[in-house]
Amino acid sequence: MGLKTVMTEHSLFGFADVGSIMGNKSLGYTSVFTNHLICVSHTCKENVVLRGKINPSKVSVIPNAVISEDFKPAE
Repeated sequence: MGLKTVMTEHSLFGFADVGSIMGNKSLGYTSVFTNHLICVSHTCKENVVLRGKINPSKVSVIPNAVISEDFKPAE
């Protein structure tokens, strides 16, 4: 179809337990059909690259950020 796809990853799964193994296999299969992945932290990116055996150039980091100075109690 020629559509480009982007996937966002938020989780930090491990490597050893059954759930993580299945999740990692799923990540690897899904990434084949994804043009680019977005992670919410550098740690998440490192984890995704290792778990899914994904080329790091295919993964970007866009942090979940809150500027605390913008959120102050009402006076």
